[in-house]
Amino acid sequence: MFVSWTTTGAKMKHWYQRPGKLLTELVRTVLIIEGFSEPDSDSLPIFTNGIPILFCKTEKTPSGYEHVAQLTLHGNFIDPGHWTTNNHSTIIAYFFKPFVLAGLFNMPAKKLLGTPVDLFNCSPHKYNALRTQLIYADSTSRKVEVLDHLIVQQLNENQKILDIIQYATDQIMCNSGTEILSEILQELKLNERTFQRIFKKYVGVTATQYRRICQFDLSFRQLQSQRFGKISDVAFSNGFADQSHFIRSFKEFTQTTPNDYLRNGLTDKKP
Repeated sequence: MFVSWTTTGAKMKHWYQRPGKLLTELVRTVLIIEGFSEPDSDSLPIFTNGIPILFCKTEKTPSGYEHVAQLTLHGNFIDPGHWTTNNHSTIIAYFFKPFVLAGLFNMPAKKLLGTPVDLFNCSPHKYNALRTQLIYADSTSRKVEVLDHLIVQQLNENQKILDIIQYATDQIMCNSGTEILSEILQELKLNERTFQRIFKKYVGVTATQYRRICQFDLSFRQLQSQRFGKISDVAFSNGFADQSHFIRSFKEFTQTTPNDYLRNGLTDKKP
């Protein structure tokens, strides 16, 4: 789904910029919009929804006073109305890599789904100080520096959590066989209960569920590409115990069998 755009002013300049060096492992890109600047072209920013975002919007009153209209976290969807700009708006949006935002701000992943999280309500003392810094930042680049500093501060506070989640998700994505979880526990020196609790809190599903999703996804891609001789080849190359195990898993996710999928594709099934 692509985001639609609304402007209430005649001018709007936007650009994407690389995140600072300390943020490259966390942030994909930063989108900046100035409603008060002459546009470089007639094009509008475009991106797909579903990317976790730290969203900051400031606006100036006719008398020149600037206030922070919004400082929010969005897990997988941002209402198009938030992007509405006028001649006095500045928007700075950080687009994060997967599985980063919840751990970075130390909050459950499920809290980031749906309703935006207003940072000013999370820790009034901490973020009211940030509000003051943003108000007195006299340029867009200074505002970016303030927000960069916030992210680095959050990184320093929650580095251990982020390291656990990044290592575990990367390992499972590369090797989704049943043995991978025990290998991760050994490497991280965590017991299974603690690891599963951390993983579910910050990813949104248990590590076991995530492993099964990745295992299915890899096998499904191989089936789609038809890079196999027999169905059992797909099963064994993706860590399933046997062909029957693969068929049961495939049917659980798709409501059809691998052979039926190869013949007919995926069709809507009545419950």
